[in-house]
Amino acid sequence: MSPLPSLLLAALLLVPLPARGQAAVDELLANFQSRLEQGAEIDDLCGSLENLESPDQKALIAQLEKTWPGVRDRYLSAFAAASKQGAGGDRNEGQRRIRELRAAFMQVYAMAEDPMKPKLKEVSKPAVDELRKLLSPTPDELLATATPVLKMQRDTARKLAQFRDAALDAALSTTPSDSREQLAAAEAKVAADAGGLPRDGLKILEKNRKIAEDEEVPAEEARGIEECNLLRLYVGLGALVLDPKLCDASRDHSKDMAEQKFFAHESPVPGKKTPWDRAAKAGTTASGENIFAGSADSHSANMGWFYSPGHHKNMFSPGQRRIGLGQHGSHWTQMFGG
Repeated sequence: MSPLPSLLLAALLLVPLPARGQAAVDELLANFQSRLEQGAEIDDLCGSLENLESPDQKALIAQLEKTWPGVRDRYLSAFAAASKQGAGGDRNEGQRRIRELRAAFMQVYAMAEDPMKPKLKEVSKPAVDELRKLLSPTPDELLATATPVLKMQRDTARKLAQFRDAALDAALSTTPSDSREQLAAAEAKVAADAGGLPRDGLKILEKNRKIAEDEEVPAEEARGIEECNLLRLYVGLGALVLDPKLCDASRDHSKDMAEQKFFAHESPVPGKKTPWDRAAKAGTTASGENIFAGSADSHSANMGWFYSPGHHKNMFSPGQRRIGLGQHGSHWTQMFGG
């Protein structure tokens, strides 16, 4: 038997219980201990907490509140240490591979459009996918090669978080039952810290989120802009600043294409003939434009442009500095500014 679950239960039992609640809570904790040892799910155990008497619920919560922070913090500390060691151990090899993948991507980018098209699927997208794993790994990807002890610590922390949340919900406690969300957010931060995206690029992403919130940019447009920026960061390019006026111009052109039933960069609407006209009308300037139709999902639009040589060259142009994205139904317009 691994010592980790036993240590958890021992920590739980350090908190003295009222005599009245001792038997009921001891039984629950013993059951919880057994589930941890077996690697079993605890959904039914969590459901049973609704049937506890109120004093027993309070006694259980008192123990969990003493134990949860330590279990969570020890796991996250071990996860952070393992993530840094993993990144540091193969740092030279990882950096070599990143340079190699970026060079392959840029070689395709430099091609003429006809020979470029098949290479976007054969070379560019696989390169981006591998770069994403190297530069922005998910917690699950980092933990895939973790030691059995660390994996057990994670399982224990997750199940204790679930058990704590269920106990708080059953008792109708005013304490937020957000242990699982807190744990997931903390894991995501550890993974982000272990990645290799440039700080200046990450600062632009954060700035863009604030701009999107302040200017009420629709969520799907903001997501599409962030995805495009992440793609640029993976391949070694700078992130682009969100220009709300380019979003307005883009959204307006998407609306015109949908309502006027055309699909082109040249618009029949007076005063909006070219992308430059439309940008000026919105109070800004533009240096390029992509259009897409067929899905209300920004990822589909970005991937449509990624695999289309001309649009791809716009998305990954080193000379771009600003970006806007506008949706109307299944129509999308992406605009850039120098």
